[in-house]
Amino acid sequence: MRQLDIEFEPEHSQFSHLPYSERLKLLKDFDLSFIGKNGRLSLHNVHSFPAKFPPQLPYTFIKELTKENEIVLDPMMGSCTTLIEALRLKRVAYGCDIDPLSILIANAKLSSIDIEKIHRTGKSVLNNAFKNFSVNKSKIEKGILNYFDGKSLEFINYWFKKETQLELFALVQQINKLEDEGEMNFLKLIFSSIIITKSGGVSLATDLAHTRPHIAKGKSPASAFEEFNKKMSSTLKNYIPMEKPNFKIFRSDAKEIPLASNSVDLIVTSPPYANNAIDYLRAHKFSLVWFGYSLENITDVRNNFIGNNSFKGKDLVALPKRCMDIIGLVKKVDKQKGASLHCYYSEMRAVIQEMFRVIKNNKTVVIVVASSVIKGIDTLTHECLTDIGKEIGFNLIGINQRVLDRDRRMMPTRWKRNENSQIETRMHEEYVIIFQK
Repeated sequence: MRQLDIEFEPEHSQFSHLPYSERLKLLKDFDLSFIGKNGRLSLHNVHSFPAKFPPQLPYTFIKELTKENEIVLDPMMGSCTTLIEALRLKRVAYGCDIDPLSILIANAKLSSIDIEKIHRTGKSVLNNAFKNFSVNKSKIEKGILNYFDGKSLEFINYWFKKETQLELFALVQQINKLEDEGEMNFLKLIFSSIIITKSGGVSLATDLAHTRPHIAKGKSPASAFEEFNKKMSSTLKNYIPMEKPNFKIFRSDAKEIPLASNSVDLIVTSPPYANNAIDYLRAHKFSLVWFGYSLENITDVRNNFIGNNSFKGKDLVALPKRCMDIIGLVKKVDKQKGASLHCYYSEMRAVIQEMFRVIKNNKTVVIVVASSVIKGIDTLTHECLTDIGKEIGFNLIGINQRVLDRDRRMMPTRWKRNENSQIETRMHEEYVIIFQK
């Protein structure tokens, strides 16, 4: 398979002399695995986020298929990799998500900030929080009792040591006092990143970055103040802020994209896995509770995620034959999981229909997806989504299989497959579906 001959820096398309259709044909045959390649941009690495695709992937399609000031959309933006690459290439970046942490990450990463000013502000926040912690612990304790509802308080008492709770709450109090929204978002991002890490950061959890938290026995978390200071300093040391970024972030379901029909020049996205294979909010709630979200709020958001296991009250639509056949096979083994899979493909049909609506004629939609194995049955997600897209009206340009770089992909996988693990049986490769309207 042909390798892309590019330096991973913004540059003009090397295929700009070719017709659009020829560029598409070339792209479908490129090696899109990018094994061992480094994204090199600090923005991508500020905060852990599971199942991020490599920045080279959206970069490649954006560079080769769009021009400056054209609109690039990711309707399920996650950690906003596509949007960052769009802005680096001087495109207009639009993103949608319903995950509150994703919205925060996007607004923090994409905004233009003054590094020296934000560093001074961060130091002031840290110093004031530490001073308050040192002299007003009892007041902070009362503040925690008033801030959290009963279930949320049980949650933080289980996952965070008392001393850590006081430090974190002292920090949040100071961050929430900031008048500059950009500075507030950025420091919330730093705050969240010391909690959601592979080791579990300042909580008592481990494996938060993989959304599979469990108590780490004997863990003694470092000071939240020290971790906040270290993370802020290391992030700003290599941070390259956006220059005059042109972007819009929508707290919106991908099934209802708030854009006009035929208005987008390129879509590059990666939808959630079927049947809740990666439960993002299981980890994200560790940060979100500190920002005022109750566990009930978070559960409500989770129930609206595409791919969650809840299917009651949702429309299960007729789908292409291959989809219905696989759903039928799963239902024979597990009726509930079969219904959940039917719900997933029904919702993805609505998402693809929306992408078809907003993309301009003759333009491209790129969907990066991995298949799921449910009760030993391969759901052939890439083939099913391809059939759905074709039924809606897309032309299939091709399906490019890419190997996951296990050293960079934030996934719970090992070198050798564990065939008894539902998640590991499908985390070694994924598929890049290329549609044209």
